[in-house]
Amino acid sequence: MNPSADATAPPARRLRGTIADETAVSSSMRRLDLELEEPVAFQPGQFCMLNLAGERALVFGRPFSLLAASGRRLSLLYKVVGRGTARLRDAGAGAPVTCLTPLGRPFPAPDERPRLLLAGGVGLPPLIAWAERWGRPRDLRCAGGRDGDDLPRGLLGPGWRLSADRPAGEPGGRAVFAGNVVELARSLLPAGAPAHVVLACGPLPLLRAAAGLADERGWDCLVSVEERMGCGYGVCRGCVVPRAGDDGYATACKDGPVFDARALDWARFGGEGAA
Repeated sequence: MNPSADATAPPARRLRGTIADETAVSSSMRRLDLELEEPVAFQPGQFCMLNLAGERALVFGRPFSLLAASGRRLSLLYKVVGRGTARLRDAGAGAPVTCLTPLGRPFPAPDERPRLLLAGGVGLPPLIAWAERWGRPRDLRCAGGRDGDDLPRGLLGPGWRLSADRPAGEPGGRAVFAGNVVELARSLLPAGAPAHVVLACGPLPLLRAAAGLADERGWDCLVSVEERMGCGYGVCRGCVVPRAGDDGYATACKDGPVFDARALDWARFGGEGAA
């Protein structure tokens, strides 16, 4: 499978705006709503490069997957993992921002085959957006966190199956599977189950496991990678990932972030960085 941007999607624009709202949605995850100067649209899997404006601006913007858009309102989901994300959390409503969006290659629209969605941590937004736009009852949606309280309240509808390494607490009274999202998927789709197309987004171990599951069963698999980014459009080459079959590299921001899992060399794939 070859993910590619929808020809009807608007080109990336650098927009000014303000923080409209910022709130905790789980024990570690936060929702950030921006009010931008113009209406925005995106395809599930695309991202933005966000920065504070004025004297509080960071040297480099930070990449964030896009959760939802409505008119001039753009919504993101993130965790505070470093200096930049901490400053965004503390900036407060009304703080000016700049936002370059939409960027990157998205997940494609579905064909007739059912989808298996595997999302963990800040990998949730692209697949929440995909499910909202294109989800069907026969798709299987699995979301995971470190513990039951880490799963974002109010963002995962009843069609999502939940998992956690430490499933203490049951958000909304819903059962939480003890294990990661790939283990959950294996329990729900045993060997011999109908073929699914796997869509995965989250930390590297999740992506490796998703690609392994798909490879075992001969299923197609698309992964959205999480890498450090400086520019967001392929110039700085700070987000390269290893291609399969040779010693070359692709940029996560321009060639991805969504890749066919077979196109990546998982043995040479690096680690994660803090934002």
